[in-house]
Amino acid sequence: MLNFASSILVSIGIVNIALSNKMKKVLNKIPVGVFSVIATVIVVYLLLAPASDVESSWFAWLKFKHADKLVHFLMFFFLNLAYLYDYTKYKNPHHTKINPELALTTAASMIGLLTEACQLAMNTGRDYDNFDILADVLGAFAAFGLMRWFGGHVLRKHVFKRRRKHRHHHHHSKEKTETSQNG
Repeated sequence: MLNFASSILVSIGIVNIALSNKMKKVLNKIPVGVFSVIATVIVVYLLLAPASDVESSWFAWLKFKHADKLVHFLMFFFLNLAYLYDYTKYKNPHHTKINPELALTTAASMIGLLTEACQLAMNTGRDYDNFDILADVLGAFAAFGLMRWFGGHVLRKHVFKRRRKHRHHHHHSKEKTETSQNG
């Protein structure tokens, strides 16, 4: 257990070291939702484009059985990571809530289901596959697990600007001001 905890701390340290202050400033200037829109457009394009266009150019290096399931898993992992990143940035500096995170994860999973249904209806050389849907859902929920486990904390602490002002600090300083004025 100690090795596991230390590996998490090392990972957090790597994230902090890897992101220079300049990179953090750039990430903070990008409006909330941009990563989600870009990720959605890319995933939907990759899933609905004709099979010959995608397989020949993008994933030619993947030559093993069920490689497409790995691609589906990774696409939906990063899609949901983008959704949860934007949500965490939106909620900063407050902690995120599990219900909206689950809703975003479900939305990412539904995109997988709907694109598979579109593949069935469209004549793009692609086939409907229940295992693709399973890989999509597993990828989305893996991102949810990662962000829920420690990703949101890492983003708030090491990437996003932290606003240290909390309500209770204002309340205490107001009481002190009123006391000094009355006294």
